[in-house]
Amino acid sequence: MTVERTRLILEDLEQTLLQFMRKHKITHDEYRRATDILISTVKAGEESLLYDVFFEAEATDIGNIGTQGSIEAIEGPFYLPDAPRLERPYVLPQRSEEVGDVLFFRGRVTSTDGRPLAGAELDMWQADAEGLYSNIHPGLPAWNLRGRFHTAADGTFEVRTIVPPPYEIPKNGPTGVVLDILGRLFFRPAHLHVKVRHPQYGDLTSQLYFDGGEYLNSDVASAVRDDLVAQLIRCDNPKDLASRGLHKPYFEVRYDFVLVPQQAENLRRTA
Repeated sequence: MTVERTRLILEDLEQTLLQFMRKHKITHDEYRRATDILISTVKAGEESLLYDVFFEAEATDIGNIGTQGSIEAIEGPFYLPDAPRLERPYVLPQRSEEVGDVLFFRGRVTSTDGRPLAGAELDMWQADAEGLYSNIHPGLPAWNLRGRFHTAADGTFEVRTIVPPPYEIPKNGPTGVVLDILGRLFFRPAHLHVKVRHPQYGDLTSQLYFDGGEYLNSDVASAVRDDLVAQLIRCDNPKDLASRGLHKPYFEVRYDFVLVPQQAENLRRTA
C-alpha cells in the first residue's frame, strides 16, 4: 500500500469517526469506555480476535471482487507459519488416540484455464475435538493438526485428519464483553483452514465448512459463504473401511481450488 493511499484512508477514517461521534453525541465518558475496551484487548492478547470477528470477512469480500479463481476466506487469528512438511500418505500430525471421527479431505488444485497444478502446497490447520488450536492453547502437542503437503502430478491431494467441531471463541475477555452487549452468539461453525500456494500463482487463503453444520447462519465472524460449504459424506461400506484399514465409519469431504496466475492476480488487485 502506497503512502498516498495510506494517508487517504487514515484521513477518511478520522473524518468518519468524528462524524459518528457527532451523530451519536458521544460523551467523554463514553469515549473513554470505548478506548478502554480497545486497550484491554491488547492486554488480553485479543486485539486480532476482536478485529477479525467484526471486520475481516468484509475485507475478504472486497478482495474477492472480480476474481476468476476460488474465493478467499478469512485467515483468523490462529494461523502459524512453518508447520511441519508431511510425507505421503498425508496425515495431519495428531495424538495416537486423537478424539474425533476420521476425515479424509481431498480435492484438486487447478489454474483458471483448468490445468492441474502439480506441486502446489497446501498449508492446513484446524481445531481439535475440544475446539482448541495447538501452539495457541496450552496442553496440546506442538503442531497438532497442523501441516503442509503438496498436490500430485494431476493436481490432486488427500490428507487424513479428524472432523472438527463447532467451537466458542473466548468469551471472558473484552471481545466477549462487546459480543454480549450486542446479544450475539460466540460460536464458529466447524471448519478447516487451508492456504494454497504455487510459485507462479497468487496465494489463496480458504476455510471449508460442512453442509448442514451448526452455526452456518450465525457464525460469530460472519465468514460463511455458499462457495465455501462442502458436503460431508459418511462412509460405512465394509470394502471402503477395509481399504482404509479402518474398523468404524469415517467421513470424506471434497473441495477443489482454482488459483489465478500471479500476473493476472497482481493486475486485478491494482485495478
